[in-house]
Amino acid sequence: MTPDQLKARIETIAPGTNVEVMDLTGTQDHYQAVVVSPAFQGKMMIEQHRLVFGVLQSEIDSGEVHALTLKTFTPDQYKKFIGE
Repeated sequence: MTPDQLKARIETIAPGTNVEVMDLTGTQDHYQAVVVSPAFQGKMMIEQHRLVFGVLQSEIDSGEVHALTLKTFTPDQYKKFIGE
């Protein structure tokens, strides 16, 4: 799975979801993703991560995605994080 494919897959969580993906090893199976989504509003971090892993379950089960480090934010949390 390429970084662009992973990004597109995660963005299916909800309209307005934005994702940045970085391939950590160059092997296209170890990734870091920053996910900003209105779907995370009112959810604890573990619930946010479960939403992301839920849309990637088949890729995780097959080993296509071996490792994924997540940073998840609501749009408001992200604005505070980047200092807007």
